[in-house]
Amino acid sequence: MMKAVLFAAGLGTRLGEITKQKPKALVEVQHRPMLYRVMDRIRQAGINDFVVNVHAFADMVEVALDEYVRLYPDVKVQISDERDFLLETGGGLKKMANMLQDGPFLVHNVDVLSNIDLSVFVSASSKQDALACLAVRKIESDRYFLFNKNFELCGWENVKLGQQKISRNEPELQAYGFMGIHMINPAIFSLIEEEGAFSITDVYLRLAREHKIFAIDCSSAQWMDIGSVEQLAKAEEIMI
Repeated sequence: MMKAVLFAAGLGTRLGEITKQKPKALVEVQHRPMLYRVMDRIRQAGINDFVVNVHAFADMVEVALDEYVRLYPDVKVQISDERDFLLETGGGLKKMANMLQDGPFLVHNVDVLSNIDLSVFVSASSKQDALACLAVRKIESDRYFLFNKNFELCGWENVKLGQQKISRNEPELQAYGFMGIHMINPAIFSLIEEEGAFSITDVYLRLAREHKIFAIDCSSAQWMDIGSVEQLAKAEEIMI
């Protein structure tokens, strides 16, 4: 059975005063914590087994998870403790490696709201040659992943800063925004050379030179993050 990883360790500094008293994972949208909203969506896709990393207000997150399990006894939760040192997305994932060896797993940022059909990622897990599959969409942004005509990852760019990182030189690359949801094959763990705190983006770009990392175009889905006060206010007005 597929597991789901929730990145719930972030500081949420862009939310200002709101996250001085609680972690971003427990910020409420329409009276329900984001942690619960994301877990609800994942459970609808048939995934009940979670690995959750904690750092900021870790005790509060653990109490909230205990309460969720009490309400939904079919749910299992394992904690990856980053109280001493925040490891970012790549380092956090590497720390969880021993919990994620059974097969492909879903990764979901805790500050993302969407109506994406997550069962698509369960189906994608059977794609034997995929090291990872990333949910992306066509959107105006500062930063993009770049994919070839077969939706294989070839690079990344920051258009605001004029920066590019190219993994594979191929023609007519397509730019898509990343949606903070991805499916990963545990084979990736033997390929991660980075140490300490690092981004999973850097890992993907290095591995894309020789391995297949695919996009799943979810442009038709509703999506938003609550990473800022402005986005949180919008989320309060929109039901996703």
